[in-house]
Amino acid sequence: MSNFTYYAMPTYTRDHETYCKQMYDWHMKMHHYREQQRAYHLEQAKHFQKLTGEKAHVSDNNNVA
Repeated sequence: MSNFTYYAMPTYTRDHETYCKQMYDWHMKMHHYREQQRAYHLEQAKHFQKLTGEKAHVSDNNNVA
């Protein structure tokens, strides 16, 4: 899931209607891109918290003995 596609912003053309449609499509793609990145980073953060939580739990058991 770590493979994201970043789309380049469209360049302005003299056809305003086409440009508006291209910009709308680009904003929708970027919204999806940001959602994918956010989900990926939240997943990585949960994984990291799980690892550090397990590590802290193991070190607490070692200190008790």
